[in-house]
Amino acid sequence: MAPSAIVTGGASGIGRAVAVALAAKGYNLTLLDLDEAALQAMARDITNRHGGAGVTVRAARLDVTDAVAQKAAFAQHVAAFGSVQAVVLNAGIGERGAFFDPANSRQWQTTLDVDLTAVLYGVKAAAEMMSGGGSILAVASAGAIFPMPVAPVYAAAKAGVAHFVRSAARGLASRAPAAGGPISLMALCPEFVETPLVTQMMGQDPETARRLLGSLDIQLLPPAFVAGVAVDMIQAGAAAGAGAAAGGASQFKPGAVVLIRQDRSLVQPYAGRGGGKAIGGGGGTGRQLQDSAAAEAQRQELATWAGAGLPREYKKIVITQLSSKFREAARLVSVPLPSPAQLPPGCLLVRRVFAGVNASDVNYSSGRYHSSKAEAHSKLPYDSGFESVNVVLAAAPDVKGFRPGDCVAALSYGSFSEYGIEPARTALPVPCVAPELVALLTSGLTASIALEQAGRIQRGETVLVTAAAGGTGQFAVQLAKAAGCHVVATCGGPDKAQLLKELGADRVIDYKRESVKAVLKAEYPKGVDVVWESVGGEMFDTAVNALATRGRIIIIGMMSSYGSGWAPGNYPGLAEKLLWKSAAAVGFFLLRYAPLFREHLARLTAMWGAGRLRVALDPRRFVGVDSVFEAVDWLQAGGSVGKVVVQLPAQLPPVGLAPPQPQPQQSQQQQQTRPQSKL
Repeated sequence: MAPSAIVTGGASGIGRAVAVALAAKGYNLTLLDLDEAALQAMARDITNRHGGAGVTVRAARLDVTDAVAQKAAFAQHVAAFGSVQAVVLNAGIGERGAFFDPANSRQWQTTLDVDLTAVLYGVKAAAEMMSGGGSILAVASAGAIFPMPVAPVYAAAKAGVAHFVRSAARGLASRAPAAGGPISLMALCPEFVETPLVTQMMGQDPETARRLLGSLDIQLLPPAFVAGVAVDMIQAGAAAGAGAAAGGASQFKPGAVVLIRQDRSLVQPYAGRGGGKAIGGGGGTGRQLQDSAAAEAQRQELATWAGAGLPREYKKIVITQLSSKFREAARLVSVPLPSPAQLPPGCLLVRRVFAGVNASDVNYSSGRYHSSKAEAHSKLPYDSGFESVNVVLAAAPDVKGFRPGDCVAALSYGSFSEYGIEPARTALPVPCVAPELVALLTSGLTASIALEQAGRIQRGETVLVTAAAGGTGQFAVQLAKAAGCHVVATCGGPDKAQLLKELGADRVIDYKRESVKAVLKAEYPKGVDVVWESVGGEMFDTAVNALATRGRIIIIGMMSSYGSGWAPGNYPGLAEKLLWKSAAAVGFFLLRYAPLFREHLARLTAMWGAGRLRVALDPRRFVGVDSVFEAVDWLQAGGSVGKVVVQLPAQLPPVGLAPPQPQPQQSQQQQQTRPQSKL
């Protein structure tokens, strides 16, 4: 039977994002809120997205301060779905008037009623309904941790929630099976999130917002990121209740109060008597702080996996004739697997785990990346595939710094294969073999290096990203936002548009619903400072015309013409337009920047490990080297949302698919109280 969840305050903000994330995990939902119209629209939206997968959504109006009504709503959920595994108590309001204003005799009590008392009603009702155990997550606020001089009652309510969770969790976690089984009660305390409550305050009362936030230029937390942490906590609680290991999220134990800082780091401020404990994220360290014993155990287990059952031959895809139609150009062949003793000097024998699919795979299959057609013909047959993450199987005797079981990324031709030989000098050490790391290679490195070297982006600039929901565009959006830019993103389709909103794009243009040219002209009359352009054709023309004075257009590719043979573009007046605007058009080809690969990959990996860089993988699953053909077709057809990745072995290794977790760290910064109050 599918799991089910109740979300209060589910019509907007964090509650809405949590509901969407739970539906994506297959949870049936009951959404409760005072805003009935928004609730019904929300229920329809989730049903349209996930109803085909069997997800059912109920929606009902609820005043959470009515204990009887709240309990009845929970009971109706159980009657509809048979049980409930997760309850998210998210409903909340802000400060009601100034507490010390003589005219404010009772307004402040409403804040306590909604933000504290109603949560206690919800915990009690949820505990009574959970016949098989489960997770209860109370969404509090960083105001539970840090002083809030402009909102003392709100802070008191949220602090009450956090301390109630810490105090009540042990009893629920040890609840006997006869009473319904153990329940994991936890609290989530995000700093400032991009919710209607915060954005409305910033627009209508900027002075209060400035006092509360410290600056109106603050980078708000995306609701989708907060929702991701919430779902991790819920699933960890469910696993703990079932007596199973909670995996990578096992730091979320019953009674956990988790603070999400503005930099997306996660901290348990009440862990132990010594103060706060970092549990992930942070400004550049995060998951890189590995337990050396755990890392060594992982390496040895990966070495065993890579060397088990070695075949005499392995499969790979080679280009046998030149064509922009990948199926015509490529063939699946079997070749002998070299023994470690046969390795050339300076090389590694690797077992490939994941490979990435790129729009430019058809450029390579047609010979466009050789100096001439004649040279391309002379190289036939040649290997295909640009990028992979791998486990080292063996190293040549002269190689230093690599051992069997090490995880390495490769940006080299021949990634569409089960095994391979890689030069040690170009192998890129990575902490694990997660599929997300494939996306950080060609796609992530292109975005990181191109924006820095070719785009020279500066804080406050407007950046236009075309084909923004693709493997590379997703990183251009996030890195430009991280640099303090206003990001405009183009895509085709509602799913892609939703992804881009979750990634933080300020304006998303779905070209299937509105004209990119018209939107840019109407909403950005002064032009855009930087364009990340990978489409070509009419989109390139539109982007050049939209450039601001001294703007820069980065030419990443022309994917609109790849499948048809990459005919030379014709852009009349281009030189004159660039001259008049003192603008620049800069081509970017990743392999010209190889000396920067290690530096930028380390930076991207740290951001991903810290939770500050989201990697969107296309949900369609491709397994086995023979599935590469289908994966290339899928990408070229334009159906993908996020990075397309192929899993090369039939069975993945038992470890190494995520970085080893950091040891609990405690810093002076984490123990200090904040001079500025935070939500």
